[in-house]
Amino acid sequence: MCVVQVLSVTLAIGAVNGIALALLLAFTAGNRRANRVLAVLIALLALRLGPYILGFAGAYDAHRWLTFLPFDFAFAYGPLLWIYVRLLTTGHAPAQWRWHLAPVVVQASYWLVCFALPLGAKWDWYTGGHLQVVAPVGAALGLMSVALYLYSAYRDADRYRIWLDSRFANRDDARLWGLRLLLLAFAVTLVVATGFAMTTWFITPLDYFDRFPLMVVFGVLTYALGLLGWRNAATVYVHPASEAAVDVAEPAPSVEAPNAYLAQAEAWRTALITSGWWRYEALDVASLAEKLGTSPRTLSRTLSEGLGQNFRELVGRIRVDAVAEALDDVSNDAPILTLAMNAGFNSKASFNRAFLTYRGVTPSAYRQRAAKTGLKNRQSPPKAGFEAT
Repeated sequence: MCVVQVLSVTLAIGAVNGIALALLLAFTAGNRRANRVLAVLIALLALRLGPYILGFAGAYDAHRWLTFLPFDFAFAYGPLLWIYVRLLTTGHAPAQWRWHLAPVVVQASYWLVCFALPLGAKWDWYTGGHLQVVAPVGAALGLMSVALYLYSAYRDADRYRIWLDSRFANRDDARLWGLRLLLLAFAVTLVVATGFAMTTWFITPLDYFDRFPLMVVFGVLTYALGLLGWRNAATVYVHPASEAAVDVAEPAPSVEAPNAYLAQAEAWRTALITSGWWRYEALDVASLAEKLGTSPRTLSRTLSEGLGQNFRELVGRIRVDAVAEALDDVSNDAPILTLAMNAGFNSKASFNRAFLTYRGVTPSAYRQRAAKTGLKNRQSPPKAGFEAT
């Protein structure tokens, strides 16, 4: 098998894997709408490999009429990614989402019109106006489109993270882990594609063989999105409810009493500690607000204005302090994970992350340091005034 055939088969394998994963996602029960949007995105990315699969196989040289066969729908990548993230994090598609797909309709129409041209006119246009004007302008606009929608998708994902932190003590990091990796994979591909485009525009034109590494990156992205999407296809995403209907805000403290938020937040923090509610693994802002006789919105705002903390940080700090106090007791030999679970954490990963954030060291390092400190205290001679009599 010659080199070009190897290149063609390599990309074909990536495309087939992408299509297979897209089909699996399309028929997954959980997050049905979001998964179908991701399936379409993966299929379009796999389709992008088509011209190179055919090109390396010699199909275009043997059959020039294949020129302009629709494979490139770059203007769909960004909108579909954004719609997917919005469906996951809010449960509904963006308003007037169809208008965001209008550019890809124009792009598809262009491919179809050019593909329908007579062979002579088609080739003249391809080697002339298309390669010299349309292709570079389209590539630049496509990269800009992906960048803008990727930013919007990241912003929505970050907004969702903030909402989770304001409502839940134990945020399920698993649901955000896959989403972050997905966005990162898209961002890396965007950077690589931009680098290839800049090289072509300002340094030297790149031919099919020169762009093969870029197509490999596209193949990896296709597979990565499919794998991440499939792995998290059935993950349950809690969505923000219509708080206007279920959460009536209480009057805010008077501006004439600037410390009112602080006093109220401290009082609620004390109640949370003394009651032991912070140990409840399923504790969220709604259940705590009910126990305190207030509304979730008022509780969240009071914590933010009074303590400068969201709900997750408040409960996380209390839990970490409790575990740290237990670790300071050198006679307590309970496993660290047991202490964490008793304090209300629901996973080792979330506990380790919280402990490192609020204490600056890992739980194991903290216990070792506490053990050394205790050993020094036992070996030190008694201080003056405290000698046994």
